[in-house]
Amino acid sequence: MKGKGLTALAMAIMLGVSAVQPAWAADWQKGNTLIAHAFGEVNNKIETNSKEAFINAWENGFRVVEGDFTYTSDGVLVLRHDFEKDGSYARLDIPATGDVVMDSQTFMNSPIIFEQTPLRAVDLMYLMADYPDMYLVTDTKDTDKATVQRQFRDLVGIAKNIGHPEVLDRIIPQLYNKEMIKWIKEIHHFDNWIFTLYLYNNPDYDDIAAYCVNHGIDTVTLHVDRAKKENVSKLKAKGLKVYAHTTNRYLTMKNLMNVGVDGIYTDRIKPYELHWIGLENGRKTQEQTFEVKGKEVTLTTLDIFGKAYAPLRQMAKAGKGFSATFDKEANTLNLQKGRAFTSLGNEMLMDDSGKLITKKVDFKLLVNGKESNIPCYYVDGEVYAPVEEILLLVQK
Repeated sequence: MKGKGLTALAMAIMLGVSAVQPAWAADWQKGNTLIAHAFGEVNNKIETNSKEAFINAWENGFRVVEGDFTYTSDGVLVLRHDFEKDGSYARLDIPATGDVVMDSQTFMNSPIIFEQTPLRAVDLMYLMADYPDMYLVTDTKDTDKATVQRQFRDLVGIAKNIGHPEVLDRIIPQLYNKEMIKWIKEIHHFDNWIFTLYLYNNPDYDDIAAYCVNHGIDTVTLHVDRAKKENVSKLKAKGLKVYAHTTNRYLTMKNLMNVGVDGIYTDRIKPYELHWIGLENGRKTQEQTFEVKGKEVTLTTLDIFGKAYAPLRQMAKAGKGFSATFDKEANTLNLQKGRAFTSLGNEMLMDDSGKLITKKVDFKLLVNGKESNIPCYYVDGEVYAPVEEILLLVQK
């Protein structure tokens, strides 16, 4: 982008499109070695399927999560592994009183492990719309046609009813038998599928590989104990991707990758820890050069929702520049164009870990005292803002 970066960005804004190829335009497996099992760990708790776990997964770099679905007694589709006393009740520290299968009101009024927020399917669809680069792998568990079709009819209907049918493009149904894909396609033709083997007692890997290829399924999931080289090789020979579930051990993951597994489901391993076993985090920054008022500016950019973001403090010295003043009482950060930048006031919160932990900021960004609606994020404590909007500001 050297020498003409800003021109391309400005053109993109005028055309109403992003100058950066959206991350989710590629195959969902690309850069996603890890799938967050039941939305992954949050506050040292696992298998919660909670709102906090979903957000924490995104903040820590996951772009694929797996969620467990079941129905309440009054027929509301919710995120929960089960309603068994010795199952989710015990794991989530929820007392099993009254009817074992909760009604939806009781479900929503029963915090997970005392503090986390339960999710209905409708709540999850809104989260998927708010985080438009997150993929969802479904674990619906049931194998009878009526229940399977009811589950996916509900998911499709919810996404459409809330005005976000595009969410369906990032839902990846897990299939438990050969009939299931046909049943679901009667409801909706999803873009991606996973064939999972955990209900198979003695899978025929050659037969399953051929079936997947013939039905447009490109990924197979199997238990870590079955991820032997001979089994994985039969699937890979047909061009299939192979994921294994579920492990939280780094050495186990390394051994799985050595026999050809492409990725794993995990509760605890984070994307920024992959370098410990010789792998790369799919999320990374890059140095890009832009031209602003005839001068070259090099920025450390990070893709967030398909847009290039960069540290505000780097962009503050481009063009006419700007100062930044944080008002703690009003919870605003005000950029004053044409003034010298000194500090954002968050230097003590920054770290150089390179984990790229990304969180939505808790302040409003003002430009010359007026609310801007420009979204910003903390990345390892540093304030990142969209390059397009900020560089256009400093050019004026």
